[in-house]
Amino acid sequence: MIRRSLLTAALIIVGSAAVAPKTMAQTADVPFTANVGGFCNFDQIIPGKLGLNQPTNATALAGGYAGGQFAKVFVSCNQGARVSISKPQQTDGPSFTPIFSAGHINSSFGSTSSQGGNPVLLPPGSGLPLDIDMIVDKGSPLLPGSYSYVTTLTIVP
Repeated sequence: MIRRSLLTAALIIVGSAAVAPKTMAQTADVPFTANVGGFCNFDQIIPGKLGLNQPTNATALAGGYAGGQFAKVFVSCNQGARVSISKPQQTDGPSFTPIFSAGHINSSFGSTSSQGGNPVLLPPGSGLPLDIDMIVDKGSPLLPGSYSYVTTLTIVP
């Protein structure tokens, strides 16, 4: 009887194994995507100082004149970019309408002016230095006072 029970149990086990579905390992690829846009940052801006075109009876102000100093701007971009400059805008001091004014960018990558020059083409990189200058010319003697100006840089990746 024990033999018969063992035989019956063995047949049940073998039958169950034969009828049960076989399991198989499966894999699936899960995709990820991303879009990284171009960017440029002005990392550091060091203000410039305006000098006079002549020590007495000055008629014009510029960073490149005696006593002046170019401003310096450092740029970081993750792709090539174009940078341009505006004409200077007076923010303080005795007001006048200049007969000539211009902003200038000078760099190892090229130069441009607010007077219709092509933008400077910058390569990708960090800490790219730009020298910024500006000039305003009244055409007649400037009044005594403290003069302040800004120029605007525009960068497009």
